[in-house]
Amino acid sequence: MNIESAPHTKLATQQALRLRRLYLAFGSYGFTLLLTLSCWHLGFFAWPVVVAYLALMIPINLAFYIAIRSGFNLRFADPSLTFAQLLASILPVFYVMFHAGPARGAFLLLAVSAYLYGLFQFRTRQFMAMTLLALSGYAAMIALLAVYQPTQVELRVEMLMGVAFAVTLLQISILGGYIGKLRRKLNTKNSELEARNQELEVALQTIRDMAIRDELTGVFNRRHLRDVLRLESMRTDRHGGAMSLCMLDIDFFRNVNDDYGHLAGDLVLKRVAEIAQAELRQTDVLCRYGGEEFAILLPQTPLAGARITAERIRLAVERSRYYAVDTELRVTVSLGVAEYIRHEDPDRMFQRADDALYRAKESGRNRTMAAGLMVAV
Repeated sequence: MNIESAPHTKLATQQALRLRRLYLAFGSYGFTLLLTLSCWHLGFFAWPVVVAYLALMIPINLAFYIAIRSGFNLRFADPSLTFAQLLASILPVFYVMFHAGPARGAFLLLAVSAYLYGLFQFRTRQFMAMTLLALSGYAAMIALLAVYQPTQVELRVEMLMGVAFAVTLLQISILGGYIGKLRRKLNTKNSELEARNQELEVALQTIRDMAIRDELTGVFNRRHLRDVLRLESMRTDRHGGAMSLCMLDIDFFRNVNDDYGHLAGDLVLKRVAEIAQAELRQTDVLCRYGGEEFAILLPQTPLAGARITAERIRLAVERSRYYAVDTELRVTVSLGVAEYIRHEDPDRMFQRADDALYRAKESGRNRTMAAGLMVAV
């Protein structure tokens, strides 16, 4: 995964989870609507009460859906808007309870069940705050009933229901706070585990890189080249196409070590590797074959194309300057090129490329020779 896209992907996942929780809340409103319709059908209240409930329910749900869908919820400390959703859900329930008469207890149970949605996010103090608001709302509803519909209120029964309501909410608050604490601990442990897994993955990748890359130059090592060559030769044998190999040797490299020291020699090796890599495609494989010698595997490349690539590298090295060592230092390379013959032993291609490299060095160095050709490019 692209590192820059990871935060965006995580945010999108979180928003999708919040929408799923909102859909669960829609279901809770749906059950309340069914109970409201049942009470209307049984004659506990008139049809306008159902209409008023719908007039409250639909805008509330639509507002929360738009807030999460648009990302407006991200402006708040709790992007899930759990507290606001629960508070908003209680208002339509209390409205219907006001008109439900003897059926008020059924709606009280629904209010308790809706309260459980706080388990997703709430801490104990948030449960307590919600409990206080719910009890205050219930007390206000009973007070209004006592004023406007005194015949519909039996204070002793309502007080008993209020106490039961309070005890139930308090128990849920304590239990929910405890569950929330466990969830936060689990999330912390999961975050720590994820961080450790990432560290382990980085360590494993480092080990894998160490196993296939040259420590000094950072290019691939001889072992990796052998593995890739085996796979590419099998692919070429089966599907056809061309594949070539370049052997590169730094001319008079021993003189660099003798005149400037081994640290300077290391700088030259790294610089030559950088120059060669810059001239290659992503599919090409550059490796340090040993000492001052490099090998370049060129998949899907015939001999003519390999010669062009080799010459491009040779000229780039010749034109480069090594100011970190000496402003007067000039470095050249010799290259031998060979093309793979289908179904041959890959070592034979190595041998032909190495022979071509030997001819390049014997012919005066700083030149490219191709296997089977006796003239310099």
